Parts: sequence; C-alpha cells; structure tokens
Amino acid sequence: MNTIGSKISDLRKQANMSLQGLADQVDVSKAAIQQYENGASIPGNQILKRIATVLGVDFWEFFRVPKFNISIESVKFRDGNKLNNATEEENEVKKHVLSIVKNYLELESILEAKIDFKNPIEDFIVHSNADVEKAVKKVRRKWKIGNAPIDSLTELLEDKGIKIIALERDTKSGGLSGWVNNIPLIVINNSGAHKRETTRKRFTIAHELGHLLMKFDITNISEDLEEIFCNRFAAAFLFVDEVAFEKFGKNRTSISLGELKDLKETYGISIQSIIFRLSSLKLIDDTIKQEIIKSYDLLLDNGDEHFGNYTKSDEAPIRFRKLIRIALTEKRIEKNKASELSGIPIDELQNLAIKNFDLI
Repeated sequence: MNTIGSKISDLRKQANMSLQGLADQVDVSKAAIQQYENGASIPGNQILKRIATVLGVDFWEFFRVPKFNISIESVKFRDGNKLNNATEEENEVKKHVLSIVKNYLELESILEAKIDFKNPIEDFIVHSNADVEKAVKKVRRKWKIGNAPIDSLTELLEDKGIKIIALERDTKSGGLSGWVNNIPLIVINNSGAHKRETTRKRFTIAHELGHLLMKFDITNISEDLEEIFCNRFAAAFLFVDEVAFEKFGKNRTSISLGELKDLKETYGISIQSIIFRLSSLKLIDDTIKQEIIKSYDLLLDNGDEHFGNYTKSDEAPIRFRKLIRIALTEKRIEKNKASELSGIPIDELQNLAIKNFDLI
C-alpha cells in the first residue's frame, strides 16, 4: 500500500503538472518525486507541506483514507467457542471487535503500516500429536525464534499481522479466534483467571494461535480432539520438546518444584502446564505426575497462590498504541482524530508523544 505516494501522483496529474514541474517548485529532484510516488521513499513532513502548497491542497489530505466497509457478518469466530447467551453475547463481542478492527485498519492505512499475515504452515495437515510437534517446530523455524523463550507472545503475534484484541466480559470463554475478512484475530478475555495469572493468558493466546494456524484432517478429527491438539500446540509453542528433553531427559533421576518455578518464570508457562507437558513427552510417569501435582496443590493450599511470577510481559496488546504514538509524532493525525481512533482522552495523549525531535 502506498497511500501518500498515490495521492501525490493523483493530485499532480489533476493539476496537469509534470514530475519535473512539481520537483522544481518543491525544490527537490525529479527522481525524488518519482520515489515518493512509487513508494520507494516517503517524504518528510516539511517536504510534504511544500508539495501540498504547490498542489493547492490541505496538508492533511495526504493522510485521509477511505472508510473501511466491514460488516458484522464479516467477523467470523471459529466453531467451538463457548459464550454465555451465545447469540446475544457473540453479537456484542463482534460489535466490539469490529469497531477496533476498523480503527486499526484506518490507522495502518494512514501510516502505510499494514502487515500482511502469512501462515507459516499453510500447507501442513495435522493428523496426530506428532504432527502438532512438527507444526510447532515449523512455525518457530520460519519465524526465526528457534527454541528460545518467547518473552512477549502478544508482541510476536502482532508483528506477524495477527490482531490481538483484549476485552473484559463475563463469558465462559477465555479466548476466541477468528477472521475479519482475511485478517486473523485473537480476542483475549482479561477477566477471571487471566487477570490473576499471566501464564494462563499466554496459554490461551497460544491455544487460539493453534486454531488459526493448524489445518486438521477434518474427516478423522473431532472438535474435542482439535481442542486437545491446540492445547498441545500451546504447551509445545511455549515450552519446546527439545528444551524439555535437555533439562529433564538423560541422567535425571528426580525433579524439584523449584526447577518448575524457574521454568515458569523463564518460559511463561504455568507449573500445571509444565507438569502435563513433561508427562505428554513421557519424561515423567503418571505416578510422578500425581506426586508433583499433590505437592504443588499443597503449596497452593498453604497460601502460596503465585508460586513463581512471570514478569517479562503482561501480554497486553501494544501495537495499536504504538501506531497512535507514531502518527502523533509524525503529525499524520491530529489529537482529536487520535482520540477518536484510540478512545484515549485528548488530555492524556500528551503522554504518548512527550516531545518531538525532527529528523529531517
């Protein structure tokens, strides 16, 4: 997308002005105007103001975008999401999501900052648990994150073009995933367990990511089995099997809750999920699993509710707020427009862009 360049080109042609003619009046080279128009470079605000003056238009004309005509029918959640008063609640959630996505797309258009989502396992069909583990490895490899901990899952997914939307509603569902046209989205419910424990929120986000990315053999896989596979995807994505084997495989004869606490704080996965992950990888048997769970439950009963805290990220969506800051800093939008798009009161917007320093 090249909104600014296209508008310069259109307005120049409407004014019957040549590339050289506009370049001479703006005091830049003809090549520079060509680069602006084809999107090879973006003019700074001072040059853009000169172009606006020469073409006889308002400076803000370059940043106006068409309204996005997205209907509520275009918001599609996957089957299997559980909502209280399903139809009524789903419509309310869809309205909320629709409003946010429309504002998001308008802001991306203004800044020419759209990220096209590409599914890294588009052609991979999942039939089994082994396929889920393969899917995770493919995603991590193509996204170049190896086996490392993912400090902020939300930031990673936003950078890949997935819209993360947070809301707080009294529903049975901790998370939803779906599409608005061709835009993938994950809706995370910040109420209940997600408010108390970030690792629970991370697991839900990773679970919904599994639904977005994985394609299943629909002739043999039931809805319940799909949920099981997505739980496995979430655990594997947060805590890769190779890391588990390295830490608890060869030459290990015992395991401590202290180690599990360290893993929780490093990888952002709950202790319960780590225990079940080790069991699914056959690194511990059912007897040991039950003993660890019993010891952990005893800790919780004694008041140590947050045995190990994940502090690297609260997994709040941040990209939209960052784009608002950039748009204000670059003077692409005025404060009233920023407030309209973000819902942030005008008097609080100053905190987003405290002081600007011109680079050009």
